Amino acid sequence: MMRRFTNLRTDLLRTFVTVADLRSYTETGIVLGRTQPAISLQIKRLEEIAGSKLVDIQGKQIELTPEGQTLLGYAREILRLNDRAVANLQQAAFLGTLRIGLPVDYSIDFFQSIIARFSADNPAVLLDIRCDWSRKLLSALHVDDLDMTIAVTDAMPAPHVSIYWSERPVWACERDCRIDPDQPLKIVAHPQGCPYRKRMIDALNSEGRDWRVSFESLGVSALQKAVLHGMGVTALTKKTLMPGMRILTPSDGFPQLSKIHVGLFYKHVKMSDAALRLIEQITEEVSTFRLPTRTRAG
Repeated sequence: MMRRFTNLRTDLLRTFVTVADLRSYTETGIVLGRTQPAISLQIKRLEEIAGSKLVDIQGKQIELTPEGQTLLGYAREILRLNDRAVANLQQAAFLGTLRIGLPVDYSIDFFQSIIARFSADNPAVLLDIRCDWSRKLLSALHVDDLDMTIAVTDAMPAPHVSIYWSERPVWACERDCRIDPDQPLKIVAHPQGCPYRKRMIDALNSEGRDWRVSFESLGVSALQKAVLHGMGVTALTKKTLMPGMRILTPSDGFPQLSKIHVGLFYKHVKMSDAALRLIEQITEEVSTFRLPTRTRAG
């Protein structure tokens, strides 16, 4: 017996993604040029096709159901591929300005290299790149000061995330560093609010170990140099370890650190052709991480 396929209409998915981003039927109607009742009918039609309730409305609050969260990541990807296909078929030029956020607290060199290659291939696109704390970048995206951002967050899935993955930071010190267990552990860290700093302190406090911050800086390169100069230990991802460092493990007396969550965030309704091309390039490059928990999400 031939299997019956269910086709998700892109116009309904576009409405659904826009509602998820804006959390308002009225604003969605304005953006998509439809009335509020029409938006409501489109969501109901998508729920009928999907066979699940996707949106939960409590008073003026619009939230996604677990099924809605599951669909959202796939919906973003379907729309991205649809819009890229249309742009290529129409031979659309990659023009405009892209405002991109890069986190100072995660593999910034890796993403800079991706963006540099994109810029070389698309010289007509102007790039406005902001490097800052992840929490500040997400706030900027929320108020439309950025078009897209890479960011670290404690919880996933999160609003406007397209893809995300997890990594477990490791303790790192200078190769020949000797740590005195009778003295407070010297920590090299970003300022308060950094997820790496929080994980180090939580792990040490859970074991009742004394510590003090010996070096503090916003930039990861400054932390790397401080560690290489023997000023203390820090938490890094394996991609940001430097030659001359060694990893400290539980056998060295260092507890395992909890994972960090990293994502690519953007509002699909505001994406230009150029932005969609860069998102596609970042998505392809991230797949080379080969991490065990790479996930598509809403």
